[in-house]
Amino acid sequence: MDTRVVMSSLLGGVVGGLGSMALWCLWKHNKQSKIVRLHTADPRASSVVVHNGVVRLSGQVGVIANLGTSDLEQQVKETLVKIENLLADVGTDKSRILEARIWLKDIKTDFAAMNAIWNSWVDPNCKGVRYCVESALARETLLVEIQVVAAL
Repeated sequence: MDTRVVMSSLLGGVVGGLGSMALWCLWKHNKQSKIVRLHTADPRASSVVVHNGVVRLSGQVGVIANLGTSDLEQQVKETLVKIENLLADVGTDKSRILEARIWLKDIKTDFAAMNAIWNSWVDPNCKGVRYCVESALARETLLVEIQVVAAL
C-alpha cells in the first residue's frame, strides 16, 4: 500500500476523532445543569435550592408565631424539625448534611444548651462540618438561626 494513502487515512482519522471530541466537549460544557427551587413564597429567597446533587437550605428559625414566648430550647427544636422536613421534601435527610451554619443571639448564654440539643439531633455517624457564631439576628425575639447544606 502507498505510504501517502496510509498517512492520509491516518491523518483523516485523527482529525475526525479530534473534531468529534471537540464537539462533544462543547456540548457537555455548554449544557446547563438543572436547578430546582422549592418553597418560593418568600419574596427574598427560596427555602430550598438543589443543584448538581447538592441541597442548600435558607437559614431556618423556629415557628414565627412562637417567637415571643419561646426559649432557646424550643426555637432550636422547632428549627431542626423544619430542617428535617425541608430535607425530606427533596428526598434526603440529616445523615447527608455536609455543612451547618449556626447563628446564636447570645453565644455565652446559649452555646452549651444549643450544643446539647444539636448533639442529640445530629446523626453521630454522619456529621458534617459545622460552625457556630454570635450574631444580631433579624428579629429581637430570634435566638438561633441554622442554615444547612446537604447531599441528595
